[in-house]
Amino acid sequence: MDGYSGARTGADAQQRGLVSHCYRMLASITEAVEVAESARGSYELATSECLTRAGSRPLPTDLAAASDDPEGELHQRSEVLWLEPIPSDLADHHPIDLGYIAALQHLPARQRAAALLHNLEGWPLSQVTDLLGPVELPQLHTPMSSVTDDTLLARYREAFEQYDVPAIVTFFAADAVWEMPPFTSWFRGPRNIGRLISTHCPAKGPGDQLMVPIQANHQPAFAVYMRDPKDNVHRAFQIQVLALTAAGIVHAVAFFDLTLFQSFDLPELLTGLPPNLYDGSPRPHVERLPRHS
Repeated sequence: MDGYSGARTGADAQQRGLVSHCYRMLASITEAVEVAESARGSYELATSECLTRAGSRPLPTDLAAASDDPEGELHQRSEVLWLEPIPSDLADHHPIDLGYIAALQHLPARQRAAALLHNLEGWPLSQVTDLLGPVELPQLHTPMSSVTDDTLLARYREAFEQYDVPAIVTFFAADAVWEMPPFTSWFRGPRNIGRLISTHCPAKGPGDQLMVPIQANHQPAFAVYMRDPKDNVHRAFQIQVLALTAAGIVHAVAFFDLTLFQSFDLPELLTGLPPNLYDGSPRPHVERLPRHS
């Protein structure tokens, strides 16, 4: 059984908690699972290993101001270790939304560890200082207050699969942010988001994109598959993680790291689909990627 499967086991809530702690420290589900698995249930060992690895994994919004040129060239920074999402079934009950994780990355690693161990895991200060030495306890970022709107999400999914950009932008709040690591540019507002999608999305029409609903960071998310016109299969394209309020979608992060599909137990390729998903054919059933013991 691999680390992802072990952390997903319902009976192993302690391991899920340890994975989540490491993820808050490292902002990487890949590294978090690796460290938690090697720590054998010990928060002391896991935290110490996280401190040897911890840097600061950003999102594009951490690096530059918003772009006002959605039609312009998009630049990647593949050398940057970007913040990653975590599958919700690997996450514990403590705050873990993307905004919270991004804010943690601004803290020095020892302060980050101290705040998490004391404020989230309930360690007394004496135990924290025994492990970390004297360290200042910072004020943690307030978790985002979000809403769930299944009707909006279903309509948003349909608009994307129909490649109806005027409909897509109606679901975004006036000050919504769209970002997409490893691309450094990010955009604010429905108009700019629509211009970005119209210019740079490789979809040409209905059925080119298929959206599979998932959960990431206890937020609504979609695994997006894009049609390959050469052989009529849909290939892994991006994972979108959304933040919603009563005003609509306020933040969308499209992760283009295709290795994340494995972290979410999702296949990289969907085959056997009808030529057009909107020609009346039944919607395909998406099977999760099988795991080997």
